[in-house]
Formats: sequence, structure tokens, C-alpha cells
Amino acid sequence: MSDSLTPEALNTLQLPIVFSPGAWQRAVLLEHSDHAEKLQVDRLTNVLRAAFEAHLASPHEPYVLFEVAHIASTGHPRQNPLLQLSLSMLLEPDQPNALLIALAGEHQR
Repeated sequence: MSDSLTPEALNTLQLPIVFSPGAWQRAVLLEHSDHAEKLQVDRLTNVLRAAFEAHLASPHEPYVLFEVAHIASTGHPRQNPLLQLSLSMLLEPDQPNALLIALAGEHQR
């Protein structure tokens, strides 16, 4: 992985990160939980870690897929325990560049 730690790859990781509404809801947001705040921070941390690892593994790809464990807000694993997400560069006119985390296939360009 040392080859992927180029200044360009590391600079990309300094960009703002935005989530699509679907990715935020399915990967981070918790409902009906007694410890929602701590669990949401843990889930957010896991998603960001997985996204950064995927980016560093393929730093020159404009769109990378990665997976995170998908636990229902009740704390029980869902039927499909992995949630597939994507990381891509968000380039919008008159807006700063950002990294977009979305559901796989949701915002592929």
C-alpha cells in the first residue's frame, strides 16, 4: 500500500466528505436505539475508515466500491450483512470538490 500513499492520494482525503441521503440513512442513521449517538459515531467511523481504505487501495480510480457491515437499527444483523457503498469525486460547478459516499450505483457517473 505504500505506493498508494502519494501526495495526490493523501490530498484527496483532505476534501470534504458528503453522503447521499440513502447512504446516510442505511449506513449511519439509527432509529429507536437507546444508545443512538454513540452507535452512530461508531458506524460513521467504520464507513469513513472503509472508504479511505478503498481509496488508498485504488487511488487513481474515480469510483471505488467498498462494503461495511450492515446492522439493523435494532442491533440485529440483516439478511444481507454487508452494505455496498461507493466513493467518488463530486465535481459540481461553482461548488468545492468533495468526496461522495453513496449507495453502490446510486450516483455513478
